[in-house]
Amino acid sequence: MKKLLNIITISLASVLIPLNSCTTEFESDDIGGANEVGSFAIFITTNTQDSSGFLVPFDGLPSGEIDVTQALTKGIQLANTRNAGVGFNGAVYHTSNPFGEAGIQRLVLDGSGRFIEDGFIPTGALSYGGGATFGFATETKGYYTDHALSQAAVQIFNPETMVRTGEIDFAEAINAIRTTLENVETTSIGGFMVERDGKFFTQLYFSDEQGNQVDDKTYVAVIDVATDTLDRIIVWDDHMKIGYFSFKNINYVNIDEKNDMYLGTFIGNFTDPEGPNFRVIRIRDGATDFDSTWDLNGKRGDFPNGETFAIGGAVMNGKMYVKMFRIPVDNTFAALQEKENYAYEIDLINRSASKIEDIPVGYWRSVHGPAIYAGKPYFIVENADLQDPNDPNRGKAYYYSYDPDTKTSKLEITVIGGQPQNIVEF
Repeated sequence: MKKLLNIITISLASVLIPLNSCTTEFESDDIGGANEVGSFAIFITTNTQDSSGFLVPFDGLPSGEIDVTQALTKGIQLANTRNAGVGFNGAVYHTSNPFGEAGIQRLVLDGSGRFIEDGFIPTGALSYGGGATFGFATETKGYYTDHALSQAAVQIFNPETMVRTGEIDFAEAINAIRTTLENVETTSIGGFMVERDGKFFTQLYFSDEQGNQVDDKTYVAVIDVATDTLDRIIVWDDHMKIGYFSFKNINYVNIDEKNDMYLGTFIGNFTDPEGPNFRVIRIRDGATDFDSTWDLNGKRGDFPNGETFAIGGAVMNGKMYVKMFRIPVDNTFAALQEKENYAYEIDLINRSASKIEDIPVGYWRSVHGPAIYAGKPYFIVENADLQDPNDPNRGKAYYYSYDPDTKTSKLEITVIGGQPQNIVEF
């Protein structure tokens, strides 16, 4: 894990993006103007050395050229934008407060269309397994993990009032599994959290002293939302770190239009000799257990060039959209230095993966998974060598949309002076 995180840190530290003063299609009145309600926002990093930046609101799905310096009048400054956040029921929820302290931060627009703080629940710095995270069950009920409070419980909160209201204790079920395992130093809950049809899903971890899962299995807890009780624990016979430390903007967890849930990752234990291995499993509509008839597996040879490392998993009409390295990545992670991170479309029926040829290479620093907006998958692309002062793309990042019907892509957004983390609709 430390090897990969060091690679990420070095890559980001090398691309400190300065603020620019170029022109933009968006005048200040167009960005969350007075008495207007913005429905979209972008987390934008302006200092890649410490991941600080802004959350900037828009009245609709952004398009055209966005100069960060022209957009800051409506945005809120944040100490940590890398892990981004999500939109829900008219608010944006971030994984830390403006000062970078871990927790659940609720942000809303005031009467002038500017983001303001509207409640914060701290979760503390202590985190195990897949990382502390949160999710929403209903408009007035959410769940989150706080490992400082408990390594074997899910906390309950009200997303409107931002008050903790209770706890669901998994200790009995967790201890029953723990007694069958060896070298368990910590247990934890998190990584991802998602609700579907009155059931709430999250992952359980049984870690050794180094923080690695002690057995090669994926445990997912299923909570009954109506009763706030543990419904069951389901098991997949292969360990996957779903959600990758709760990075919501990587988009490993997705529900398609058929209500099937897809859970993916590029890694299990970082110490696995096989190295990175992009895998996806699913839970079908109406089910509360894994679909044993289907999965994706990079090491099994599901992809044409032996690709093993992919980010994302946005799903639409039987296709999955990811950013995937063109070449295999082994446990040395040396291939990440090649920066050959491309957009792919995966057919979920025959498991075939096709590179989307007219979306440029994205480089490793663009780690954000594709997401669906306005009926199309959007990909972030950062393809400029920022060390070259003569490169015309220096300091710019892009969103490309992809039309699955015509198999063509379109440049939708150009961001100047910052690194976009993800678009949120709220």
